Amino acid sequence: MAEKIMILLGLLSLGYFVGIVVYAGWSSKFPFFWAGLGACFLAAAWVLHRHLQIPMGLKIAGVVCVGGGLVLFLFVEGLIVGAMLQKPEQGLDYIVVLGAQVKGNRPSLALSHRIWEAAEYLEENPETKAILSGGKGTGEDISEAQCMRQELEKLGISEERLIEENKSTSTQENIAYSYALLQVDSRKETEQKEIKIGIVTNNFHIYRGTAIARKKMNCQIQGIPAKSNRFLQMNYLVREFFGVVKDKLVGNL
Repeated sequence: MAEKIMILLGLLSLGYFVGIVVYAGWSSKFPFFWAGLGACFLAAAWVLHRHLQIPMGLKIAGVVCVGGGLVLFLFVEGLIVGAMLQKPEQGLDYIVVLGAQVKGNRPSLALSHRIWEAAEYLEENPETKAILSGGKGTGEDISEAQCMRQELEKLGISEERLIEENKSTSTQENIAYSYALLQVDSRKETEQKEIKIGIVTNNFHIYRGTAIARKKMNCQIQGIPAKSNRFLQMNYLVREFFGVVKDKLVGNL
């Protein structure tokens, strides 16, 4: 029975890898995780099929590593999924829209979801300003910030409410550079006791985005979750686990 389960999990993982490549292409290296996971499951099935004898010490070490990793994974995923359910309050002073891939001069689907969510909030809250954060990466004809500005203006958002941050290349830089611009812009306004900021990003990325913002910004931080692609959601959630662990280890959150 265990052997059949390992084979099934292996085939599902490999199938998901192929599905991601066919659906989204080679825009990211992370889908290879699913190919590697599938290979591990099939290797485990082969070990069970051959009834190979594994030293007891190695078995115990394997169980401890796998069990501990699974507990950590479930804990972090709980934080990620919990953050996806956030509902921002109305009347925030600023929203920071985190950048995502631009294809030429057009937003990817992930970035489009962020733009649409930002536009909806800005329409409902006419006093809120938006900081559009994202530099120009490989394969991008314009910066992510410029792309977001263009799309938001098409959706009827006044350019006076949009501030571009076009140098960042990571979530940490998105937050740090946006905070610097925010501090300059907020000095023009009436002094406030505490500035309220919403972080706009895809739902799976809300936990990490807001956690970094709470550490880097001396403001009240709230999450504004945008939609994400349903087929790729599992891939995004697993990838985000590694992103959270990495940022925690290097002190970003």
